[in-house]
Amino acid sequence: MRITNSQTTALMQHAMNETSAKMAKTLQQMATDKRLLLPSDDPIASVRVLRVQREEASLAQYRTNIANVSSNLSIQEANLQSASDSMLNVRDLLLWAANGSNAAEDLAAMAGELENLEKTILSFANVRDEEGRYVFSGTLSDLKTVTYDTATGTYAVAGNDKHRQAAVANGVFVAENTTALEIFGADMGMLNEIHSLVATLKDPALDTTDPAVRQQITDTLAKLDDTHGKLLGTITEIGGRQNTLTLLTDSNEEVSLVNQKIEGELSRLDYAGASIDLNMYQMSLQATQKTYLKINELSLFSLL
Repeated sequence: MRITNSQTTALMQHAMNETSAKMAKTLQQMATDKRLLLPSDDPIASVRVLRVQREEASLAQYRTNIANVSSNLSIQEANLQSASDSMLNVRDLLLWAANGSNAAEDLAAMAGELENLEKTILSFANVRDEEGRYVFSGTLSDLKTVTYDTATGTYAVAGNDKHRQAAVANGVFVAENTTALEIFGADMGMLNEIHSLVATLKDPALDTTDPAVRQQITDTLAKLDDTHGKLLGTITEIGGRQNTLTLLTDSNEEVSLVNQKIEGELSRLDYAGASIDLNMYQMSLQATQKTYLKINELSLFSLL
């Protein structure tokens, strides 16, 4: 079979185009430090890289969730700790009021302080986050946590005791909130006891020798201690959740480092090997170009 000059030229041009394409791809790989420019470059490695990248995306979401949950828990812990301090002040006043040696004027003065502390505790219960959601209202965060009914003169919880769950690791969920219902109870017994006692102690007709007054103070103190115990338990539980988040953060970071290592091994370019390949392509292209020029210079006249 006779090979014509046009066929030879086409073969040589095809060879040069292929070599030039390989050179361009190698240069692009070296510029981006990526071995895998297309999935077809290494289908198996590309699939593994995609899996690693999906897991990294999940870890990034976990990091965001952990940061949000930790921030929310810190807000709750700070407010509960402040409420605890106010409760301890209430306790000191109740113990003072219960000693039986106070005049009506003294008890009225204590009632004023108790009223201020009552409002302070209420403000902590109704605290809102930066987005305007009520922190201790459970999943009904658009409702004011504790409301006051002027008709009955009592407090009530408007929220619920449900927890919002946040994914913080693969298959791991952490509650991002605590609720006033769990601490104060559905009847808001402690605040209602304090509110009722304040009214009693401020009554101008108060009889300081009345055993019922002493009993009311004692009952309020007992309710305070019960509620304060629940509050301290909640603070401890929040601390446990924060510790869990810290451990999960460390664990997620370790997994992320492993993923980065795997992705690097699969997709990062071997510069030394790429440099050798580039030199080979350049030499091959130069040799092909020289051959192409020599063939194009040949003619029958040069042999005569």
